[in-house]
Amino acid sequence: MNQSYISCREMYECSCPELDRLVDICLQFGAIGSRLTGAGWGGCTVSMVPTDKLNTFLKNVKKAYYQADVQRLALENNSLFATKPGRGALVFVEA
Repeated sequence: MNQSYISCREMYECSCPELDRLVDICLQFGAIGSRLTGAGWGGCTVSMVPTDKLNTFLKNVKKAYYQADVQRLALENNSLFATKPGRGALVFVEA
């Protein structure tokens, strides 16, 4: 994930200072991988965080990224959340 993010940022130039800051914050507070996702250029990040660090991670990201900016704080309730990976896509082939 981290190498993919660096590639997006450096080779494709599809990041922005806010995304760079958010990825740095996520990695600083316990994510083992973090990268931009969506359209980039101000989109969002996805991070892999060990379950035992999740609550502390969310609290620290909220404080470091969202509470540092009034405009971001208004978006935090709908923007910062945890989820678990699913099974992924499936292909059904009729025999």
